[in-house]
Amino acid sequence: MARIPRRNMVGTRCVIYVAGIGSDLSPLQILRGSLHVVDMCAAPGGKTSQLLSAGFGHVTAIESSERRSRQLVENLNRLGLSERCQVIVGDGQNFIPAEQHGEIHGIVLDVPCIATGTGARRPDELLQIRESLADHCVDNILDLGGILVYATCSILKEESEDQVTKLIAHGKQNANYSSVTTLPIHPSKVPGFEAAIDENGWLRVLPGVFEGDLQSTDGFFVARLIKEIS
Repeated sequence: MARIPRRNMVGTRCVIYVAGIGSDLSPLQILRGSLHVVDMCAAPGGKTSQLLSAGFGHVTAIESSERRSRQLVENLNRLGLSERCQVIVGDGQNFIPAEQHGEIHGIVLDVPCIATGTGARRPDELLQIRESLADHCVDNILDLGGILVYATCSILKEESEDQVTKLIAHGKQNANYSSVTTLPIHPSKVPGFEAAIDENGWLRVLPGVFEGDLQSTDGFFVARLIKEIS
């Protein structure tokens, strides 16, 4: 398992589990080595390195910050994983796959949360960014039958469950947009957190509710969605 130095990691356990769930694209009946996955908001590279280490054919890592992108490239070079990864500096909302990118089979979407205090944006602005980026990923980036892993290192429903509910409704309420449905997370994919899978098949972990080594786990949320015909 590739590791990013601890000084570069925020929400370490969240990153590991997001990447682990993101690595499960088993419904796609093709070889993992040919899969192309996009890692949105990729720096400092924890998720990207986990996905590459899982054996995916190619990962496109998108990061809006030029400074954090340099850190991402340094980490990938140090781990010897840069050959199968393209790093793109820019806003995810503006990314449109070019023909040379080929099909996009999966997207890991883990954008900054209100609680992180990242940047100078107001909470309502961050929520709008989350919503528009998720819609863009489904409508304009992910191919039919592809999988979107939506994740937050947050305990707030308005950043997590509510956003996924909106994303699912986004396609069902408008024939001009793409539709996604929940692909339930299987307990075998989240050892120790089986009880945290809710009735929707989403993973909701709250801090301080587990015992033993998991007692210090930060709160996080993960949902897995598959793109279907509207």
